[in-house]
Amino acid sequence: MVTMNLPVVNGHINGIESFWSFAKRRLAKFNGVPEHTFCLHLKETEFRFNHRRDNPYHQILKLLRLNPL
Repeated sequence: MVTMNLPVVNGHINGIESFWSFAKRRLAKFNGVPEHTFCLHLKETEFRFNHRRDNPYHQILKLLRLNPL
């Protein structure tokens, strides 16, 4: 039997649980996601979670200025 001695830090575990709760609520709106686009949906959810307190309009403008179309 393999034993993992990982430290359990409440903030870390709560952060992961918070992200998965956010991701499940967000992805449930799509009533299923195709397997070939799941990674893209998950990355978008990650971005939205990490910037949930920011104004998305300002974030998009900032990204477009750095990487114009």
